[in-house]
Amino acid sequence: MNGKRIMAVAALFAALGFTAAARAADDVTYTLDWVVNGAHAGYFIALDKGYYRDAGLNVTISRGFGSGDTIKRVGSNVTTFGLADTGAIVAARANEDVPVRIIAMVYQKATLGLIYLKESGITKPKDIEGRAIGRSASGASVNMFPGFLKANNIDRGKIREVVVDGSTFLPLLLSRRVDAVLEQSVQLSHFQAAASKQNLKVAAMRYSDYGLTAYGNAIIANPQTLKDKPDVVRRFVAASLKGVAYAIAHPDEAIAAMRKTNPEIDAAGAKGELMDSATVTVTPETRKSGIGTMDDKGMTATRDVVTSALSLKRSVPVDELYTTTFLPKPPVLPAK
Repeated sequence: MNGKRIMAVAALFAALGFTAAARAADDVTYTLDWVVNGAHAGYFIALDKGYYRDAGLNVTISRGFGSGDTIKRVGSNVTTFGLADTGAIVAARANEDVPVRIIAMVYQKATLGLIYLKESGITKPKDIEGRAIGRSASGASVNMFPGFLKANNIDRGKIREVVVDGSTFLPLLLSRRVDAVLEQSVQLSHFQAAASKQNLKVAAMRYSDYGLTAYGNAIIANPQTLKDKPDVVRRFVAASLKGVAYAIAHPDEAIAAMRKTNPEIDAAGAKGELMDSATVTVTPETRKSGIGTMDDKGMTATRDVVTSALSLKRSVPVDELYTTTFLPKPPVLPAK
């Protein structure tokens, strides 16, 4: 093919809107921490508005089955990227040496904890002794539960734990079969919307407010991916954080985009979850340094709290836990 024909073909592709990135999109998978909910809307709006496509990525998003499972999937390269709780990441690196690294910090504060019925009489951590607590078999809230108990001198032997699938938490709680469930606080508005229909009230108790101050959900990748596909990682992080920022600024649009592929999700409850998550995503630090930011001070504090609370096998060096190399420059700032 001579030079003129090459230029003509290139012009035709340009006229049709085909960029080089679009013609050679990189396929990546992204596994969430849990079932799809409003807190995940940023990734779906990134799909809907073409942020991933414009970054030359073909992204497939799938629900998670707890942070621990997502971490293992990333560590074994079953999925390219994952969303997982930082405490669970620290534990996985310390005890099992699972090869994962944090590449963006979505939640500046962990949302792990309990959602409980106010009618149960629970007002402080010690009150859960003598109560029935619903929990899943695994997941970050479950993994960090022993640390919360230790930090607050709670006798686990005095708690009746009911192990169920996370999808049954709400009916289990509202039927008064349990007094509380181990769940992230971003789910509070969803629980309250349902509870109010039965004239009940719910509240959240975050581990991070009771002795386990730590970073929360983060985007992770396998170190081999960081080495072999650094440009893919940079593009994925930038597009994801752009979606997170847009979703927080345009919640109704973001929830509508998410419901295109997840129509079973209640729009009002999902919006509440999104705005709850915004409180730990948009902070003075992220207003200054950008969404996704993290540093040695915060990571060291998180590692130390988790290592002590869970009596981990080793104290993981912070440079094994995270890297800021792939955060976008300039940073993605939240809307004012």
